[in-house]
Amino acid sequence: MKVLMFVHTYYPNKDGIAVHCYNLVNALREEGVDVKVVNPRKSIRIPGLSSGILPDIESIDSALRGDYDIIHVHGYSNLFSVIGAIIGIIRGKKVVWTIHGIPDRHRLFHIYNAFAIHLLRRAKVISVSRKIERIHKNYTLIYNGVDLDRFRCNHPYKDNRIVTYIGRLDRDKGIERLIEEYSGEIEIVGSDEDGYKNQLISKARENVRFLEVDYDRINEVYCRSRYIVLPSRYEGFPMVMLESLAAERPFLATPVGEIPQFLEYVFGEGYRKYIIDRNIGEVIMRLDSMDLRDELRKAREKLQELSWKRVAKKTIEVYRDAMGR
Repeated sequence: MKVLMFVHTYYPNKDGIAVHCYNLVNALREEGVDVKVVNPRKSIRIPGLSSGILPDIESIDSALRGDYDIIHVHGYSNLFSVIGAIIGIIRGKKVVWTIHGIPDRHRLFHIYNAFAIHLLRRAKVISVSRKIERIHKNYTLIYNGVDLDRFRCNHPYKDNRIVTYIGRLDRDKGIERLIEEYSGEIEIVGSDEDGYKNQLISKARENVRFLEVDYDRINEVYCRSRYIVLPSRYEGFPMVMLESLAAERPFLATPVGEIPQFLEYVFGEGYRKYIIDRNIGEVIMRLDSMDLRDELRKAREKLQELSWKRVAKKTIEVYRDAMGR
């Protein structure tokens, strides 16, 4: 089968969807699937609107004229995926749609959803989180994958002092909250979104550093971190959660998306201590009184079930279902 991966972001971009698609495409190709990726570096961004990403004319032409059986779009609340789904329907191609997260506070989401939900119902839907059930019931749950060979550290987390955020510099990620509530050394690692970095810099102390790191070197960031913190307003199934646990670094997050369910899966009843349910500084102070090394090691062992090869095989099952095979 031939698949057109029609996605608004891709490696070397560093956001979660870009990394997901990069790893998925490589794993699909290893399984013998013919995958072509539309070049998202030529996409058009509407200033001030994080979801306002449009494909350029060349990408649209590739989707309208290309030779493929399935068009696979990613993300919800962005215009890029809607355009891809429309093109697939116009061409009579099968549409597979992966949902990575459902915005809870996006002011334009209800308008977007009123239109996009009709396209979603005509697609085969994959979701990384059960939160999709608030808008769509018929889907296949496939978690993100992780490369355990890539993410590995040779010293324990308590040897470090840096608290780290890794991800897009987006208003919904709660980065300002981290800066306000934790007074220690912080690294904020990620690419800028619509000039938001300048706002964060204006509020940051001297012990808050901003940097961008190529994905090939991101394991170095995990290994020098004491904690990875993600105080987002909404998520699906964040890549940084898997990568943190693979590196045996405590992952602290708000209870959004699939985060609570997955942390409970890897840690059991003790997962609640990793949930940001109060001031971030207080959560870190509480964890500093504990030795988490043994449970982090056991959590890493459970991640062996989440290889990208497994994700690719499950995705191929969805493709075959879409094709009626």
